[in-house]
Amino acid sequence: MRLSELEARAASMEELRQIVGAMRALASMRMQEALHALASVRRYSAIVATALGDALSLSPERAAESARERGRGAVVLCASEHGFVGGFNERLLSAAEQDLGPGDALFVLGTRGGLLAEGRGRKVVWASPMATRLTSVPETVRRLTAELYRLIARGEVARARVVFARCERAAAPAIEKRVLFPLTLAQPPGPRRVLPPLHTLAPEALLEKLIAEYVFALLTEAATESLASENVARFGAMESALDNVSKKLGRLQQQVREARQEEITTELLDLVAGAEAVPDSGLEPAAGA
Repeated sequence: MRLSELEARAASMEELRQIVGAMRALASMRMQEALHALASVRRYSAIVATALGDALSLSPERAAESARERGRGAVVLCASEHGFVGGFNERLLSAAEQDLGPGDALFVLGTRGGLLAEGRGRKVVWASPMATRLTSVPETVRRLTAELYRLIARGEVARARVVFARCERAAAPAIEKRVLFPLTLAQPPGPRRVLPPLHTLAPEALLEKLIAEYVFALLTEAATESLASENVARFGAMESALDNVSKKLGRLQQQVREARQEEITTELLDLVAGAEAVPDSGLEPAAGA
C-alpha cells in the first residue's frame, strides 16, 4: 500500500478514535449523573411505599379487592433510546417476554427496544422515546402513566409490571421486575405501622392519591435505573471500542513510519543509481602536460 493511502487511513482512524472517545466521555457523564440521583430516587420510592403501607391499614378491604383483580396484563419494558449498548436490549426483551401472556399489552420506553420487539414479531401497544437526560425522566413517566391509566379506566388492563435494568456501582446491571398493580394487602409495599396514621383526607381519596404516587415513584425509579444502566453498558462498549481502535491506529502508524522510511530509502537508492549512471564529464589532461 502506498504511503499516501496509509496516511489517509491513519488520519481516518484517528478521527474515529476521537469520536469514540467523545462518546465514551458522554456516556460516563450521563452515567455519573444518573448514579448520583439514584440514591434520592430510591429514597423517594421507599418513602411513598411506607406511606402507602400505613394508609392501607385504613381500608383493608381495598387491598383485598385489588388482589382479586384479574384480566389483561401489561408489561412495561424500559429499554435504551440509542445504540452501542451491546446485548443490553436483547436481555431486557427476553426477560419481558417471559411475563407476556397471550393478549397481554407491551409498553416500551426506548426506541431501540421498540424496534427490537417489532423485529421479534411482538406487537407493541404503546411506545415512547426513553429519557436521555435525568431531567427528562419525570415527563417521560407522566406520558407512560397517562396511557396506562387510560387503558385501566377503559377496562383494557387490570394488572401491570415493569421490567428494567438495575444499576449497581460494583457490578454489571441486573434485570429486575416489579409489580405496579394490583397491590396486595398481605404484602404491602412498605413497612406497616402499629398505630393508624393521622390523615385529613378520606381513606379512599388518600389511597387513590398514594397508589398513583406509588406507581409514579416505581416507574421513575425504573426509568432512572434504566438510564444509568444504559450508559454503563454504552461506556463499556465504547471503552472496548476505543481500545480496539487505538490498537489498529498504532499498527497503521507503524506501517506509515515503515512506508515513509522505505520511500526515503528508495529515493536514496535512486539518487545513487542515477549518479553512477551519469558519465564522467571531466576533460582528460592533454598529452605531455
